[in-house]
Amino acid sequence: MSEAGECIAEHTRLLRLVGYLRGGGAAHAAYRAAALALTSLYLLQECVYAYRARSDMTKLSRVMFLLLCHVTSIVKQIVFHVDAGRIDKMIEDLDGAVYNSGGWRGRQLRAGTSARARRVVRVYAGCAVLTCTLWLLFAALDRARGRPVEFPFCTGLSADHPLEFTLVLLYSYYVTTLVGIANTTMDAFIATILYQCQTQFKILRMELEELPDSAWKISLKTGLEYDKILMEMFVERLYHYKKITEMANLLQDIFNTAIVVQFGIGGWILCMAAYKLVSLNVLSIEFASMTLFIVCILTELFLYCYYGTELTVESERLASSVYAMRWLCTSVRFRRALVLLMERARRPLRPAAARVVPLSLDTFLKILKSSYTFYAVLRQTK
Repeated sequence: MSEAGECIAEHTRLLRLVGYLRGGGAAHAAYRAAALALTSLYLLQECVYAYRARSDMTKLSRVMFLLLCHVTSIVKQIVFHVDAGRIDKMIEDLDGAVYNSGGWRGRQLRAGTSARARRVVRVYAGCAVLTCTLWLLFAALDRARGRPVEFPFCTGLSADHPLEFTLVLLYSYYVTTLVGIANTTMDAFIATILYQCQTQFKILRMELEELPDSAWKISLKTGLEYDKILMEMFVERLYHYKKITEMANLLQDIFNTAIVVQFGIGGWILCMAAYKLVSLNVLSIEFASMTLFIVCILTELFLYCYYGTELTVESERLASSVYAMRWLCTSVRFRRALVLLMERARRPLRPAAARVVPLSLDTFLKILKSSYTFYAVLRQTK
């Protein structure tokens, strides 16, 4: 795998492991279909439970934050099924030579991006697994103490018998952990592609600032005409810029619907989770698990908005980098080409869900405000 492709190596491995990303062979295709069917069945069971508990706000809040979270997960899972071909192409494109240029400084930037991306997905997915494990532990301890345990989904079983309780508990743990790992990894995957685009802009800006000097060194070494080398290198940078914008636009086109659903439902998930949290004992395991869950949801929304903002800021700097190069000693033809690039760079990349909702920190703050508004309304109507 290339240096640029290495940034999503951990993500693709996990997504294939849980059956969300397309792998090789018919066996893995059957496994993916089974994973989708299982998560859909679990969501249906949650919907039935929510309908039955619609008059009990305590029970309803207990299931709604998970139900809504599973809705967003299945939407992303369906996108990975429907757009598997374009997602595979996006992954393969990162192995191209254009994304792995920039010399030793480019390698350093890509290595740093890959290392940070690995840390994010491991911590993020690990937090989800820990949350699900605490839910498992909480139910098991309540059962051991003789307290009644009610699962927030319709099972069709009483769960009074030890064997039935164990089967339902393990089923719930498996599905929630599967969804937790997949959901967090899909979020980290999308965010990492945005991060890689940001890194590619850094490399491109660095190469453009040094373009005349680099062309002059090659001309002295090879004896070739300076202007010809300069224009060839400029065309290569222009192609690099085109590929970065194509990658960002492809990512946006593929995950438009999923991100819109995530933003639309994210506020409600936080609202329902907070409503449940305030009724818990601060020193209880359930309080710790709910806190971790809220951290996961906040991270989920923050990753999109943070890396979307960073990509916009980095693309805005491109015109300044073009102007910063030593262009006074270049030909008129080359300067005209620079003017055209600067005019194009004045329209920076602004990732947006459905081309309407910007992936920016302002959007993140608006979601938090709307979530608090929903929560305040629920508390008043309790």
